[in-house]
Amino acid sequence: MDLIALAFQFIFLWAFIYIFVLATKFYIATKESDRQRVTSNGGILPTSYEEGSHSNNNDDSNMEKDQWMIKLFQVKYTTAKCNNLFRRIADAAPRFWNIWFAIGTSVAVVVMVAGVVVISYAALKILLAFWHILQSSTAATHSQQPTTAVNRYRKRSLEEATTTTSSSDDEQVFLPMIPGVTVPLSHLGYYLLALLVCGVFHEAGHAIAAYCQRVPIKSAGIFVYYIYPGAFVNISDHALHLIAPFRQLKIICAGVWHNIILYLWTLIMLAGGLKTILLLLGWQSLESSGGVSVVDVRPDSPLAYHLPISSILYKLDDFPLENNIVDWNQYLLGQEDQRHIGTEGFCAVVPDDPNIVNECCDIDDEYPFGRSPNSTLSCFRDFTTSKNTEPDYFTCLPMTDVMISQASQRCMKDLECSTGEHCVTPYTPSAAGQIVRVYTKAPAWKSNEPGSDKVFVFEGELVDIWESVKVGILRPRFWFLPVFVPHTIELLLRYISSFTLALALLNILPAFQLDGEYALGQLVSLALQRNNHSPVSTGRLQQPQQYTRKIVKLTSTVVGFVIIGSILLGLAR
Repeated sequence: MDLIALAFQFIFLWAFIYIFVLATKFYIATKESDRQRVTSNGGILPTSYEEGSHSNNNDDSNMEKDQWMIKLFQVKYTTAKCNNLFRRIADAAPRFWNIWFAIGTSVAVVVMVAGVVVISYAALKILLAFWHILQSSTAATHSQQPTTAVNRYRKRSLEEATTTTSSSDDEQVFLPMIPGVTVPLSHLGYYLLALLVCGVFHEAGHAIAAYCQRVPIKSAGIFVYYIYPGAFVNISDHALHLIAPFRQLKIICAGVWHNIILYLWTLIMLAGGLKTILLLLGWQSLESSGGVSVVDVRPDSPLAYHLPISSILYKLDDFPLENNIVDWNQYLLGQEDQRHIGTEGFCAVVPDDPNIVNECCDIDDEYPFGRSPNSTLSCFRDFTTSKNTEPDYFTCLPMTDVMISQASQRCMKDLECSTGEHCVTPYTPSAAGQIVRVYTKAPAWKSNEPGSDKVFVFEGELVDIWESVKVGILRPRFWFLPVFVPHTIELLLRYISSFTLALALLNILPAFQLDGEYALGQLVSLALQRNNHSPVSTGRLQQPQQYTRKIVKLTSTVVGFVIIGSILLGLAR
């Protein structure tokens, strides 16, 4: 079913891309035809205006027409219309850009060294992960053989120790982003947009740096190959090779430098910049008051009826969400057995012989809520012995009357209850049959309405609540503000942060067809120029070039191993 859903999403995505591309082509063609019609009807006699304007343009590529390449699951758009924009940006502050890209070159060289260390460490982690998998498969093969009770217990403790060790050792440096496998299909839009933003920012750095060094670009464009969007800039190779090595380095390292700047910007935004902007625009933070704001609820979830968008969840059972999302995650995901024991019980009238009614207490994983035909009854047990001992009795009671009635009284022992009542607590041995009291407040613009604060009971797995309800720490103060904006922007920024950092580290590596390969070559040329004031001969360049090629081959092998290994481990998990 997952493969079918993934294939459907992929086909739907490309149907949308094709429709968008065809509509864009039609719009551009219409604009061009209108422009040509106006030009051709602008005068009676032919003039040389077009030739004159062409001769005044230093970059002939601006006269090129837009080019489209449309194939099966491949789209590429090439244009020269952005050339003037990049030129104007470069000419606006040439001194600033000269210093800017000089700093970027120095930073990129440092990142290159750091990237080699990181990719080597990542390769080592992948080797260790494969080794642990091989050991686990060998242990599983041996475990199929008959063993004595002593050996069986010993083997189990060994496996637990191995699992604990491998869980920390096998954590990968680079996590593959595979939609539908390691990335939720619902995040596909964030995935594609973040990749496109990182690619455009990277290539814009190359283009601006090229014009700063008086190297014209031929064209620029964007593409989508299957599920990978990106951008590109075509720089004149002849003009690039005519300038000094350090000036070439500025152009080569500009893309990585811009990715680093983009990463720092996302860090600032995620550290508090985004929240500050949203607070100024009309959102309210829940950090001081506690609780989480409901951003979205899965439509097929039973919680959708009880949790309107922008309502506040401020307590789960007896656990107040003082630390917002941290407490939310801790309560719903923090317990290994997915079970919680209440800190207080409930006073309730228990039958004289409670054990005679035990259908609702016949609980197992197949029937997590018992076998009683009456769905309003739930199993309760005595609270005083609920910690570490077996219960004294079980009883079936109406859950809502006991747990969320206004007349319900909390207790620690029977003496705290009224005459004829006992202190009881829900009996939930199955992780799939947990009972959670959810306390909510209405949105700010409905806080004065009756029934704005309410409590209801959820029955099921705790993880179902976490998966069904998206929450945040910001809520809109006014009804017209969309509640999803903070969550959407934050998620997009997190994807951009991850992708731009990975692009900076990987692209500056001295590997085939990456910026680092050309950067390493220019670094070698620059070093030879500084060590030899006389012109460098061809023979003197051969030995350094051989070392450079060996470094590039070795790094390319390691990078390929890390990429393939990370994907295989991501699919295996």
